[in-house]
Amino acid sequence: MKMFKSEQPSLIIIFLFVFQVGITQNKTLFVFDEKTKAPIENANITYIDLNEGTLTNTEGKASITIKNSQIKISSLGFEDVILDAEKLIISDTIFMSSSMVQLDEIVIKSFNLNKALQYVLDNYEKLYPNTPFEKECNFKETVLIDNQLKRLILTKVNWWDKTYRLQNNSDIKLRLGTIDYNKNIPLNIYVDVPRINENKSGYIVPNSLINSIYLNTYLSNFIKYNKNIVSTVEQSPPDQIIVSFESEWDTVKEISNRSRGKITFDKKSRAILDFTTITEYKNNLVKKNIKENQKESVNETKSTATRLTFYKTISNVWSLKTFEAKIEGSISYDNITHPSLFENSIYVLNETNVNKVNNDGLIDLSKPIYQNLPSKTIMSTNSIILSKSEIDFIENK
Repeated sequence: MKMFKSEQPSLIIIFLFVFQVGITQNKTLFVFDEKTKAPIENANITYIDLNEGTLTNTEGKASITIKNSQIKISSLGFEDVILDAEKLIISDTIFMSSSMVQLDEIVIKSFNLNKALQYVLDNYEKLYPNTPFEKECNFKETVLIDNQLKRLILTKVNWWDKTYRLQNNSDIKLRLGTIDYNKNIPLNIYVDVPRINENKSGYIVPNSLINSIYLNTYLSNFIKYNKNIVSTVEQSPPDQIIVSFESEWDTVKEISNRSRGKITFDKKSRAILDFTTITEYKNNLVKKNIKENQKESVNETKSTATRLTFYKTISNVWSLKTFEAKIEGSISYDNITHPSLFENSIYVLNETNVNKVNNDGLIDLSKPIYQNLPSKTIMSTNSIILSKSEIDFIENK
């Protein structure tokens, strides 16, 4: 599945989604697993009476605003936590307990994953938004080479479409808003060819990512290219069915790959709530000769990972909440191998029903995000919290 494009070297990359919140009196929350004391990443924090929210970062941290509304903290595999404003004022650390229960043995034996996925496709317009929408989002991109940050972009993006179903003539529109952080430094791999360091370092082509953001095309491709998969129903909350899967190794033109991951279904509606896929590769190499010096450059993709999560709207359908993706690989040049990691995400802050939007500030979907400059402020909303290493990168530490 082709999602990204780069010039020299050729790198594959991806895109990503979360809920976030407005500003009055800010507070930082820390969310941990009660049993392991580990931070819980991507815990969903939602104002119960408002169509707003946010997610925790990799350190389990999230920035919220204390409002006259209860908040609900939820994460797959954990019991929901509901807090009112008074509790938020006196506490900033939240522990979540596991909600796993053992499924009935009959359910484990009778569950058919391919049938469940086909049901979602057949009933797609009943389960997911089928009316025009506009999503206000945070977009984040990071690039690490040799385990060092080389790029960090955090910006606002507005996404509009007639329906959450990708079609040949879909009217997708993306508008770029304010940039919170935009730092990009040369990879310093091809030190003898500055042109490649500065301008050909790998980038996202937004129009090649769209297929992965829309669940109908994502599911269609998954079913098409994963014929021989083994699935197992895991311990699950009472209202969900969590299925892990793994495919056999498949080899095409000397490149081998296999997929594994986890899908969470809502037991009542049978909709997909969470879809995580990891694809591992063997011998996935792209070799090129640098014309200036005839040295060989080898780009290897070792694994890709993609995750889509959904939340239930007031219209009783499941809307995209987050899209996350990463590609792990390496770039070899001049007898040195440089590990690489590209991570991209879109976090949905808020969404509304909008029949039409204007064309001011539209993103050129044929160019990478960092080449699209913001035209105006879309909204004033807190950005997601950066990790310590990201802050150090921005501050040149």
